[in-house]
Order: sequence, then C-alpha cells, then structure tokens
Amino acid sequence: MGLRKFLIIIAVTLIIALILAVWFFPSNDDFRVDNPFWNGLDKVQTKYDIKTLDSLSDLTPSPYGTTLLVIPYLSFTSTELWQLNRFVSRGGRLIIADDYGYGNQILTYMGLQVRFSGEVLLDPLVNYVNKNFPKIHQFRPDPLTANTDNLVLNHATSLNNITADMALALSSPFSFLDYNGNGAREAEEPAGPLPVISRHKLNQGQVILVSDPSLLINSMNTIEDNDTFINNIANTSSSFYIDQSHLAFSELYHTRSWLQQARRLLSTPAGTAVLVLAVIILALIPIWLNKGENDIDT
Repeated sequence: MGLRKFLIIIAVTLIIALILAVWFFPSNDDFRVDNPFWNGLDKVQTKYDIKTLDSLSDLTPSPYGTTLLVIPYLSFTSTELWQLNRFVSRGGRLIIADDYGYGNQILTYMGLQVRFSGEVLLDPLVNYVNKNFPKIHQFRPDPLTANTDNLVLNHATSLNNITADMALALSSPFSFLDYNGNGAREAEEPAGPLPVISRHKLNQGQVILVSDPSLLINSMNTIEDNDTFINNIANTSSSFYIDQSHLAFSELYHTRSWLQQARRLLSTPAGTAVLVLAVIILALIPIWLNKGENDIDT
C-alpha cells in the first residue's frame, strides 16, 4: 500500500471516529437535561417528566397550570421578553432560577421591583460543607415549601427589594453578601436573614424567584430537602417545562447541532443524492490511486 493511500485511509478513519465521538458523547453543558454528569439536569428531568423548550416561541397560548423554569445565562430579545410576560399575564407560573445571569432583565421588563443582588451569599456557620454552601431553614408556609426543613444552595446570591409577604425562604442570621470577595464579612456588607426564594403575582399569573439554580443539578438535587422543593414545584403544576435556549453553549453543543442539521439535510432527497455520490467517490478513490500507481510503473 502506498503512503498516500495509507494517509488518506487514516484521515478518513479519524474523521469518522471524531464524528461518532461527538455524536454519542453525552452533553456536559451546565443545566442541560441531556447532561448525565454532576452539573446536568437529566435526573430531575427524568424523575419529574419535565418537558424542554428550545424556543420561547413554543410556549403554550393557554398557560393556566403550566410552570416554566428559566435559567437565564444568555440575554433575552425584546420578543422573548414579550413572550414571557404574555405567558405570566395569561396565568402561567414563571420560575426564574438565577444567580449571576440575566434574571433582572426579565424583572425589569415585567415592571417588578425585586432584583437578584448578583453578590455571593456566604454562611460561615449554617452551611452544608463550607460557607459557599449555605443551608436554608427559614421558610414561610406555602405549597412550594411544604415538608421542607432544609435547602442547600451552591454559590448562591440573594434577592433585593423583597417585602415580608413576598419571601418564601430566608438565609440564616449568620449569612452575608460578600461584596469584596475576601470571604469575611465587612461592616458595609449586608447580613442575614436574606431572602433567597420569593413569590410575586403578576396579572393572572405569578413569578417565583430562586437565587440559585444549582439546587436542581444532579450533584445537588438529593441533598437535604432540595428534591422535596422540586417535587413541590412539579406537584403544583399541570405541565412543567424548562427553557434550554438561554443556557451557555459549549463547542461540543455547537458541533453536535451542526451534525444534527447535516443529518436533517441528508435525509432530504437532494441530501440523499449528495450522500450517495460522496460514497461512490470515496469507493472509487482507491481504484484511481491504484491506476495512478500503475501508470507510473509503466
């Protein structure tokens, strides 16, 4: 076998192996329902049969009893903000689970005064492993907090502009917001109790704010009563959706999306014809190479 033919075979084999690896390797993107690793949501999605939305345009026009969970790590267009506002105004329940993303963009558009502070919530005393994992044990009676004694958050934030009747859960009195990132409370840094979950009525619907989406992930959802809280959300919903269109996209996700588009294209008559032609050309390459070698020999 000539060197050129050997290199071509190796190149084709590597390309095929790479495509197969990208296609079959599970997603490892944060908060995606097809991610089985520590930072994914596949366990929660499977257990509670949460449906996914890849576009807010697919929101139901009759949202009574429907819950939509949004984890906003990408910004929203004006059309998307309008779609969310319409969803809530018509009776839907929107849960915004955010810590350092674009949750405030939604709240501003909807005219709500509450805000995610965007500062790190630490608790040096009442915590699960260390101060970065504050334990929440102060709850207002509510269907969402039923049978919940402790929640564990992970690098969470807090909520601002909350009145007592809005707050559903508060951090401990020992917690604080670490403005300067030094891990110790300074005089100007707010101390607990600080609101971390709240409920807000808006027209016919409601908005629930959760200051840490990490309580949903595979490595956190079974700690303490995190799963009980998720179960309460599911049990008070006739339909439960999660938006996947405002999560960060990795290169693996982009590559897989490109392959999916290519697959859909190849499933069309024109795409199938191109694929057959490509296979024929690949099959003829060794023959052409052999012919070229024989011509040189003669």
